[in-house]
Amino acid sequence: MNHEEAQALTAILFTAYDRPKPDGIDDIWYAALTDVPFDLARHAAIQLIQTNTFLPKVAEIRQRAGELSRQRRRALREAEEQHAIEAYAANAGPLRDRSAEIQAFVGEVRTVLPEGDREALMPRQVAWEREHRHHQRQTEAVPNPAYDPTMQPVREWSATRGTPPGSWWEDADARERHAKTMLAEAGRLRPGG
Repeated sequence: MNHEEAQALTAILFTAYDRPKPDGIDDIWYAALTDVPFDLARHAAIQLIQTNTFLPKVAEIRQRAGELSRQRRRALREAEEQHAIEAYAANAGPLRDRSAEIQAFVGEVRTVLPEGDREALMPRQVAWEREHRHHQRQTEAVPNPAYDPTMQPVREWSATRGTPPGSWWEDADARERHAKTMLAEAGRLRPGG
């Protein structure tokens, strides 16, 4: 920034804030902003005027000009990278089909890895399959051929009647007799049994 550009910048700032420009202020701003390009300083000053209610200091203008410079460099770099990608894509031609290599690699990985536990890998799927099988068994069930609806339920041992537990199960013959007696009373003893 040269001296005339510093005068123009201070004129913009002091006019925007409706303040008189002190004597020698142009020299001070010129000395402080010599290394900052005028277009960046002017753009930074305009942005600060739009957002600040007080006259910005030189340091605020330098800081905002630095941010604007970084944004411009980033935008230029991104545009160059995009241009380079587009140029490469235009000249690259069709990509090589690597599906056979990928399938071979997947095959190698599958041979190296152990078989996974379906219950651990897909617990919801396995639970659903189990429930579905149970439901299918219920809907497609055939009656039990050994079921006899005329049979009476086996009575349970009661402490008030019969022999106390422990007396009949201690020897095999007593157990057999007891079982036949219980089945006969319930009407479940098969002929010849």
